[in-house]
Amino acid sequence: MKNKYQHLLFDLDRTIWDFEKNSKEAIKEIYSHFKIDKFQPDFEIFFNTYHAINEELWEKYRIGNISKKELSETRFANTFKTFGFDGTKEGKKAGEMYLELSVNKTHTFEGAHETINYLSKSYELHILTNGFKEVQERKLINCNLRDFFSTIITSEDAGYQKPDLKIFEFAFEQTGANNQNTIMIGDDESTDIAGAKNARMDSIWFNPEGKAPKETPNYQVKTLPELTTLL
Repeated sequence: MKNKYQHLLFDLDRTIWDFEKNSKEAIKEIYSHFKIDKFQPDFEIFFNTYHAINEELWEKYRIGNISKKELSETRFANTFKTFGFDGTKEGKKAGEMYLELSVNKTHTFEGAHETINYLSKSYELHILTNGFKEVQERKLINCNLRDFFSTIITSEDAGYQKPDLKIFEFAFEQTGANNQNTIMIGDDESTDIAGAKNARMDSIWFNPEGKAPKETPNYQVKTLPELTTLL
């Protein structure tokens, strides 16, 4: 396996960058800033409600039913309204704050730096992400990981989102890679693993929770350092 690949395509959020931990810290600051405790004193209830609303909106965004602007502007507004706070204007501001706050959070999964440093000596590394273009590179810079990656490819650059075959074809064009000498590494079965399957390329499922697979990755790992034994 070590001689099979030349390029590694990494997802970013929930694969390298600890989205849940970083996001929760940012949302806690927003909760405090807008004094949401007056409407919902239990932060965990607020956070879980936001999380559900955000996931629903992201799914609509992935399939093209809403725009990026609508996603950003309504996820907090809709959450606020759930608790009786008609904060449309505040929700839009909270969306802007969230992007600025979260991008400065630097929690990565255990062993991320050591693993990526190790892999960068033998492979060309790239990011392939459905996340917003304006924040993904900044996350890597703030986590001191940007220099390890030759290319950062976002769905906005490609005009398509994982698992669409076209985003992988775009990635191959940008990197000079192909589906035979590249492997996809990501946490999301429905985008990363299914997308790799669409592109007829190999994949590694990052599965820290040990969930039962629905798709068929070629390999799976629970921790990032396990990649060094595979690759």
